[in-house]
Amino acid sequence: MKNLNSIKNLTELLGTLKNQSKPMFINLCSRCGNDNFLMDQVISNLQADYGKKLGFEKLPSEASEVIKQELMISKNPVLLLIKNGEIKAVFGGIVAQYKLEQALENLNLETFQ
Repeated sequence: MKNLNSIKNLTELLGTLKNQSKPMFINLCSRCGNDNFLMDQVISNLQADYGKKLGFEKLPSEASEVIKQELMISKNPVLLLIKNGEIKAVFGGIVAQYKLEQALENLNLETFQ
């Protein structure tokens, strides 16, 4: 997988993750602060449960701003759930852990349908 720090826009991000079969949470870190600290804690909890089956990356602020504009999202923080180069879910603002778990469970259901 290409280094995500060099990503400039949404097309590049999705193209880079096209062959990534494990789910990835991508944090659009345009203004990193306390909100992102809380989201990091939630993701850490999920990674403890899912282990290597779950990826997590933070994008630099410049790329994050561009992608947020492309997706027309103004909230902070923003978390994208991407699998096989497709956005499966978008979370804006502080999100409860159970909602992220539900999105991951829905991904597993899609696999078997």
